[in-house]
Amino acid sequence: MCAGRIRGSRGVAALVALAIVSVLSVAAGADRDIPVQFAGRVQWIAGEVLIVATDDDESISVDLAHVPQDEYQRLRNNDRVVVTGSISSEQSRVVATSIETVEP
Repeated sequence: MCAGRIRGSRGVAALVALAIVSVLSVAAGADRDIPVQFAGRVQWIAGEVLIVATDDDESISVDLAHVPQDEYQRLRNNDRVVVTGSISSEQSRVVATSIETVEP
């Protein structure tokens, strides 16, 4: 019976260790976000996602969750903008902190 308790304790300890490692790896990933700023034209906007075409004809997906709504609610297709934010740790999109409209 005592051996069963030891195995059970080791299992719990292993789960706790795994949970700690998972949390630390997520926190470390957040520290690796790369700051960026770029200009382009609005291709489309839906909800909290903005697609911007750069002057090099690259399309960049922008997460607007951290941008005040008044900075992007009036954006229309083809508006020129400057996006400030960071490349997410997954590198699938830019997480914006600011969207500025640029006059032509």
